[in-house]
Amino acid sequence: MVEGTDLRTHLFRRWQSSLRTSLFRNSFLLIVTSVLGYGLSFLFWLAVARAYPASSMGLGATLLSTLLFLSGVATLGLPIGIIRFLPAEQDKAGLINASLTVSGLVSLALGLVFLAGLDFWAPALSFLRSDPLFVAAYVLSLVFFAFAGIFDAAFVAARRADYGMIRNTIYSLLRLPFPLAVAAVLGVFGILFSWTVALLVSLVVGAFVLLPRLFPGYRPAPSFRRIRNLGIVGYSLWNHASGMVGTAALSLLPLLILHTPGGAAATAYFYAAFAFASLLYVVPGSFSTALFVEGSHPETDYARDVRSTVWLSLGFLALGIVGAVLLGRFILGLFGEAYARESYETLVLLVLASPIILANTVFTTDLRVAKRVKPLLIVTAISSVATLTVAYVLLPAFGIWGAGVGFAVGQAIATPLFALEKRGNARRSVAVRV
Repeated sequence: MVEGTDLRTHLFRRWQSSLRTSLFRNSFLLIVTSVLGYGLSFLFWLAVARAYPASSMGLGATLLSTLLFLSGVATLGLPIGIIRFLPAEQDKAGLINASLTVSGLVSLALGLVFLAGLDFWAPALSFLRSDPLFVAAYVLSLVFFAFAGIFDAAFVAARRADYGMIRNTIYSLLRLPFPLAVAAVLGVFGILFSWTVALLVSLVVGAFVLLPRLFPGYRPAPSFRRIRNLGIVGYSLWNHASGMVGTAALSLLPLLILHTPGGAAATAYFYAAFAFASLLYVVPGSFSTALFVEGSHPETDYARDVRSTVWLSLGFLALGIVGAVLLGRFILGLFGEAYARESYETLVLLVLASPIILANTVFTTDLRVAKRVKPLLIVTAISSVATLTVAYVLLPAFGIWGAGVGFAVGQAIATPLFALEKRGNARRSVAVRV
């Protein structure tokens, strides 16, 4: 009995000690930030589903997915580069401003090209060019999302993920009332307008309040100097290529579904299921991001942090899977009866894939810490091609469940490829030492 009490005391003290490390502090703050963001996003789309028809929600979800994809492309992978290089950089303000300048110019150009070619790659979104306000809101949102990625990476690199939580909370709260207030007057534009305004306010707070607290004297200003002088560009571009290839599948799935017989309504049903499952995906994503930060500091015990990341993530995922299976149909039903009927099976499939996502994010972090990003690009490309191919084949017969199968298959294919790469690299390292 005493031995059992001693064991519980030891485990409790070890848990307390773990919580005091920067890895877990940053991890939990990232989880809270993500859960809060996804929770408020869930409320946002719930409000949209209540105020707009399913077709409008589907168009809004497609708009957001394309914006997030294009803004990710526009950053050129610099958020990952900032996390890897900012801790050791002397001119931190210069590096942040140079990253903002580059991503802003690229996102502006990319947005204009995307709008010009809508008839070719997204005819269903051609309405964007019907009004200058649509064009302005879309392009500004694209630039603002790119800036947000740079800001949040700087907060994480400084081991102050709570600042990112503040910025994201401001954004998520401010965009909530707009769709309801302007639904009758602005239609789909009200959805787009809501996150444009909210992003602007959150970025102003980030630039003039939060960043100066971390980096005294910081002020946003155009700059290219630190981008040219560091090795961040090549590193970031390789990471960028792998990241974009990885997110391309998720970003293109709504467009793929939009052009099936289910159309915009089917897109809305899939987006609801994926948004719910994404609440669970924040666990491996948050722990792995914090693990990447720690791996970028030479004084940390990376192997120990990897083990802790895996076991703690698995505990959270187990609870999340049970909760999603038991409560998923009820929560989806808040959007409407059709959502509970059409989205639940896809949701279950997506949440069951979360342990595979955990394994892949840890493998990805290993490669990034070791600056071995070329194999990451190859594995990610294979995974994304598998996702889109399987979804394309199964969508006509199985609807959005087929898209979910495509996503799960793509993730499952990546895991053994990552494992083989890790084993091969270990053998090469042993051979070099010998």
